[in-house]
Amino acid sequence: MWRLGFFFHEMGFGLLSVFLPLYVIAIGGSLVQVGILAAMALFSAIPASFFWGYVSDKTRRYKRYILLSFLASAVLLYVFTLTRDVWSLILLYSLMSVVHVAHEAPKNILIAEYYSRMDWEKSYASYEGFTEIGWVIGLVLGFFTSLYGFSNFLILMVCSALNFLAFGLSALLIADPLLVFERSLVSIEKSLNFVHQGSIIIGR
Repeated sequence: MWRLGFFFHEMGFGLLSVFLPLYVIAIGGSLVQVGILAAMALFSAIPASFFWGYVSDKTRRYKRYILLSFLASAVLLYVFTLTRDVWSLILLYSLMSVVHVAHEAPKNILIAEYYSRMDWEKSYASYEGFTEIGWVIGLVLGFFTSLYGFSNFLILMVCSALNFLAFGLSALLIADPLLVFERSLVSIEKSLNFVHQGSIIIGR
């Protein structure tokens, strides 16, 4: 159940991925500026991912960064509706990329700590499958809203509302693990295996 917020978050960004290039063109931008927007967002997200991963692991508080990601995305998507300048939109989207990735590392850590090492692969796969369904639904929504000419304001508000819903559900359903030890156990296991393999080689 704790993954439900991520489902609606992915739905919102699936819709946004279809709509955003059209919005850039609608406010007077060009395809070159669409490319600049995508590139700046990517280059902003890469160092941000390292930062959020370090901070969440250092503080051992994961829920707060997931909530920050969803709430900040909802607020910034609303601010998009007030933006008519392409370069301002590019800067806002780059900023959103920085806060958007704040949920990625904490989510991975929660999966690692909620489940035992033997269940990690299945848990990651089920998470990806579940959230990808949300993404595909968002893509379909983006197709139909574009096809039937829904207003830019309405589409951005739907994206914002989906992220706000993700924030509310995550606030209710996600809890930080009381003890953080599963990954430490794996590190110890790897060290012991290394020593064991070394002793076998020496013995031979």
